[in-house]
Amino acid sequence: MPPTRRQFRMREITILVSVLLAIAVFGALNPRFLGVEPALAILEGASTDGLMVIGMTIVIVCGAFDMSVGSAMSLCGMIAALVMKAGGPVWLAVLAALVAGLVIGWTNGAIVTRLKINPFITTLGTMSILRGIVLVVTRSSPPTGFPESFLKIAWGSVFGIPFPVLLLGAAMLAGDLLLRHLAYLRQVYFVGSNEEAARLTGIRTAQVKTFAFVITGLLAAAAGVIVTSRANAVDPNAGIGAELRVIAAVIVGGASLSGGRGTILGSFLGLMLMQIITTGLVFIDVAPEAQLIAVGLVLILAAVIDRSGSSGLARRILSLLVTSRSKKVERVFNVVLAVALVAALAVRFGNRNSPSEGSPQAQSGQQHYVMISAATGAPYWIDAKLGLNDKANELGVSAVFTGPPTVDVNQQIDAVNRAIAQGVDGIIVVPMADSVTPAIDKAVEAGIPVVCADADAPSSKRFCFVGTGNYNAGYEGGQRLGKLLGGRGKVALISLPGTDHLARRVNGYRDALAQYPGIEIVRVGNDQGSPNEAQKECRAILQAVPGLAGFGCVDAAGGQGAAVAVKQAGKVGIVKIVAMDRDEATLQFIQEGIIDASIGQRSYMMSYLALQMLYDLRNERIKFVNDWQQIGVNPLPTNVDTGSFVITRENVGHFRRP
Repeated sequence: MPPTRRQFRMREITILVSVLLAIAVFGALNPRFLGVEPALAILEGASTDGLMVIGMTIVIVCGAFDMSVGSAMSLCGMIAALVMKAGGPVWLAVLAALVAGLVIGWTNGAIVTRLKINPFITTLGTMSILRGIVLVVTRSSPPTGFPESFLKIAWGSVFGIPFPVLLLGAAMLAGDLLLRHLAYLRQVYFVGSNEEAARLTGIRTAQVKTFAFVITGLLAAAAGVIVTSRANAVDPNAGIGAELRVIAAVIVGGASLSGGRGTILGSFLGLMLMQIITTGLVFIDVAPEAQLIAVGLVLILAAVIDRSGSSGLARRILSLLVTSRSKKVERVFNVVLAVALVAALAVRFGNRNSPSEGSPQAQSGQQHYVMISAATGAPYWIDAKLGLNDKANELGVSAVFTGPPTVDVNQQIDAVNRAIAQGVDGIIVVPMADSVTPAIDKAVEAGIPVVCADADAPSSKRFCFVGTGNYNAGYEGGQRLGKLLGGRGKVALISLPGTDHLARRVNGYRDALAQYPGIEIVRVGNDQGSPNEAQKECRAILQAVPGLAGFGCVDAAGGQGAAVAVKQAGKVGIVKIVAMDRDEATLQFIQEGIIDASIGQRSYMMSYLALQMLYDLRNERIKFVNDWQQIGVNPLPTNVDTGSFVITRENVGHFRRP
């Protein structure tokens, strides 16, 4: 039977205490965290995941999983974009996206209930299919530039409250009330607790399960519309990892992995707890790597709480730590333990450039800057971090390198919004696409100067772009590859679709190789930003094109993957490789003679110069004119090309780290 109201209240009160305690901890560490703007940033950042959390709660309570929500979100957002690009009105585009979500949900439900396929396997398969469709359609050029009325879906507001936040609040309230009081929806508790018993009592279990998947698909589609509206483009990487975040929020919120238990309110509070922790760690300058550790610990502790209700061993362990066997005491203890662990991580992994509370710099109000990138764990960023740290130490300021761990434009927008809420003195951003423009403009309008580094958002209000001329870097790579091939042969380019700066490098390669009539570009492969995936792609290309003569790679992952694939195929020296960047793996392949050349970038200088520019702007050190803000004249150069250089076997030793 479904859980009692008392059980519901206990779980929800427990997670609410966790949320309030987390707010208190981060508010004590940084009082700005308690402001209205950080609260709106947290809610806005949770809006798309929050919509999917509603559907996922119903599916998990029903005893199933839906791993396809992230891919469904991306596909439905793309469908809305394609309708508008075909000349359709905004309302029709939104309707088409929602219908697509319904179809995806019904398909998942039908496969699970009629073909009796495990929900995890089913939705894992549809996740791959849907993501593949998005990548195929957007391979050449992702749709961008939509009507202003469509953009208002994500960027509009009522009394200062963003539309996505209002939509999330309305959906959460309606969903929670319906799940508690609508007889048809409450059947999911019976199905999740004991599907066979529910069927014998007359409940149409297959219909109930299918309905749960349909709701999830519909809400994923709504999230996709918001994501596409926010980015003003189709991001083929949108939603990657969303399914894990959503499931984690539902479990943290008290739902049972085995089904039959959970509430939408509890799941919403679980999502808020995770979002508060993520945002709070940014406010106290914790490194991005440690943020992942903290969120993972909270998820594991939630699973421990879930198991403590049925595990005699767990109760015996907890009874050694608390004097009462009361479930309330056990849960409160776990809440305190979770927040204590997060606080310990904050102290242990805080950014080394952040001043201690009693330091002279902190007491004098040290200025604080952030650099927001993506795929922050990539080796490419080592030099950029060094440049940022060195310049911060020279200027006596605090500077933090942060951003999403994956190439996700919407998560990057959320990171910019958090920096605005934090009230930083300046932002260096590495925009994965021009879609970050509205967030950059929002920061500048809030009085926070922004400089783009490594990648540009040229239509934004940023003050300057500091980085490699990406077209020029691609052109130089194409010239080098053309010479290595003697002007003849079939070539494959390896890139990551959906990233504007890499698209410019691909264009540079195309124009350079066009000067060699004997060279044909036969394929543009997708490395997915991963050396392992790049290796698979390059291996497949080598098998599909037996006479392939060379690879031109526009990012570090592509070069490493091509090197491994060529080595495995026994074609070292036969298939020429021009890579990108100077990470240690690439340098090793050059030294071994597998990679013939790599186009290096001055990533150290990008962050070094960008931080100096922001500091000069903030402190009015540029003697341009006395009132450049009032007359609207940018005191900085629009672009600073840090250039590129070629690394070969002859000079690679000078670039190796000791």
